Amino acid sequence: MSNNNMKAYLASKYMSGPKADMILEHAGVKKKRKRTKNEDYTATVAEAGGLVLQDADEWKKSKRRDVDLDEEDAPVVGKGAATFKKGASAWSTVGATALPVPARVKEEPRDDEAGPSTAPSETAAPKPQLTKRRGGLRTAAELTEEAAAASAERSPSPEPDAQATTVHRDQAGRVLDVEQLRAEARREELEEQLKEKEREEWTKGFKQREERERRAKEEAAMASQDVARRADDTAMNAELREVERWNDPAAQFLTTSKKRKKGPKRPVYKGSWAQNRFGIAPGYRWDGVDRSTGFEKKWLLAQNARERQKYESDRYDMEDL
Repeated sequence: MSNNNMKAYLASKYMSGPKADMILEHAGVKKKRKRTKNEDYTATVAEAGGLVLQDADEWKKSKRRDVDLDEEDAPVVGKGAATFKKGASAWSTVGATALPVPARVKEEPRDDEAGPSTAPSETAAPKPQLTKRRGGLRTAAELTEEAAAASAERSPSPEPDAQATTVHRDQAGRVLDVEQLRAEARREELEEQLKEKEREEWTKGFKQREERERRAKEEAAMASQDVARRADDTAMNAELREVERWNDPAAQFLTTSKKRKKGPKRPVYKGSWAQNRFGIAPGYRWDGVDRSTGFEKKWLLAQNARERQKYESDRYDMEDL
């Protein structure tokens, strides 16, 4: 076997691709393609009257019809099942056995059987379309104009129907006026608040109430007066003179008697009584009878005697000067 024949043999048996094709073409040998063993395409088929007849032992026959792989309908060998190239359909409709299929025709309703039309009315106003907003930087005037246009495009809210209001009833079925019930509850709440305030006022005492009323009147009078107070203000001076201070040394020089306050006064004993250490006057019901042990009288006599003795001693000491 020559070298060229050896290359052609190896290329036909063990090589593939453009290099093997070039070697075979140079040697003048046509490479044979392998046949697929997935399905028998050479079986004898008899078609008659819509029936397909095939011998059960036909697969045992060694004589097969050669299939030209270069034809248009030749099977393509791959990893999966054999597939055919797209071409003219090889199927044929068998005559009498196929049932005719009626074609569906769209039926249009007649004028007398037409139901209510669901199409939108031609006279209905078209819905307003919202304008698409433009992005990017915009000025305040553009934003204001856009907001005004958007508010104008919005449809107004429908007015509430008078018949759609809720009707409230009691257990007997009588219609209740909700507004009237709310007004009555509000009035009762205000009355309760006023009563509570009056109860608080009366529990604070009669004297405190008078003081608050007097202070309120003074504040109302001061509201109409000037803010500045001068030394010649008669009202302020009279108010300061009426103030009593227990440590005022000049209070005893006052010759004008103060105005007596109106109202009930506490009764006092109008007769004379013996002096005591603390200067306490007897009660207004005292009958003038001294029922003490006489200690206060003896104490005062002892104090006077001591003062008299001291005075005499000092006077005697100064006679020699």
